[in-house]
Amino acid sequence: MTRRRAGFGLLLFLGPWLVAARCRSAQAPNVPEIPPVPPAEFVGLVERLSEPAGVFQAENFVSNETSYLEIAETLADRLPKGGVYLGVGPDQNFNYIARLRPTLAFILDIRRQNLVQHMMFNALFVQAEDPYQFLCRLLARPCLAPTPPTALLGMEALLAAVEQTAPDGALLAKNETEIVRHIESVLAFPLTPEDRRDLRVILRSFFDQQLGIRFRGSARPSWLMLPSYRDLLVVRSPNNRYGHYLASLEDYRFLRTLERARRIIPITGDFAGPHALRAIAKEIAARGETLSAFYLSNVEFYLFRNDVFPSFLENVKALPLRPADESVMIRACFGFGRPHPLAQPGRISVTLLQSIPRYIALGGGGRYASDWDVCLADYWSD
Repeated sequence: MTRRRAGFGLLLFLGPWLVAARCRSAQAPNVPEIPPVPPAEFVGLVERLSEPAGVFQAENFVSNETSYLEIAETLADRLPKGGVYLGVGPDQNFNYIARLRPTLAFILDIRRQNLVQHMMFNALFVQAEDPYQFLCRLLARPCLAPTPPTALLGMEALLAAVEQTAPDGALLAKNETEIVRHIESVLAFPLTPEDRRDLRVILRSFFDQQLGIRFRGSARPSWLMLPSYRDLLVVRSPNNRYGHYLASLEDYRFLRTLERARRIIPITGDFAGPHALRAIAKEIAARGETLSAFYLSNVEFYLFRNDVFPSFLENVKALPLRPADESVMIRACFGFGRPHPLAQPGRISVTLLQSIPRYIALGGGGRYASDWDVCLADYWSD
């Protein structure tokens, strides 16, 4: 009993020191310096590579893929760092960027609203020094200053710290003003009246729904309960090595470095369209770079439904690839009752990896008649 009391006393004595030591070690990650893309070049790329926006019937401010980290360890262990990343949709891309450490990233989406949301993310990363400040700004909750050390000790601790303060409508208005100022001055990107309305809708949605915000799409079954933002934040990879990018200060600071250098570039365009994807391919090649990964979520579902998959396949062939199997597709497959060999209990999706040369060969050989054929025909199983 005496030994236990002594041990407990030592823990109480050392506890604050241990927390501080852990935070100090987390605050010095090995983040390389990356030369910035000048504002005029950033805006020029957005405008030159983009196509006219299309329509997607969903409120797609957060992902609906709780399976997004199922391939995190494979990305980290099997693929070389660097190169160019290409993705679609909102912030789930940051989790893959954190694993691959590219020098440049393009986010291609048919919705201009997604472009506006990534401009917003750029502002939040630049304005927020750590995940706690980022999440406080996104949810319009007052941040304690300085950041509580315990807020940096994992996702559950981060969420607990953020929820110690209540959402503030005045802070929401202030954040919107600061984000608009950042986009139009630091990024030098002119927002249209429609862009400003979209930004207000995005910010208001996070404010009203907080951590309960979900993907909302008219094409999903009414009985399907999609994950909340909180659900997505607490997901872990299969071996528990990796979590959400906000759970790691090192991941956050790498992403913040890319955003401050204007190296995460949102583009508007159709995957099967005549310009955007091919223009991105030419830009990657002109920089002497190759593609590391292409995250396309479940876009193939829409490509097959609209009978434009062959056009998309031709666009993919234009991408400059790495040798062997070092350029990969990352896709999310929703079975909706159709079993997949890698599906995990309780998840509505499975996330798969496939080498892009293999994808091109099978697609060109007529192996794909549907999006589910793509999900079953070929994928990495380790």
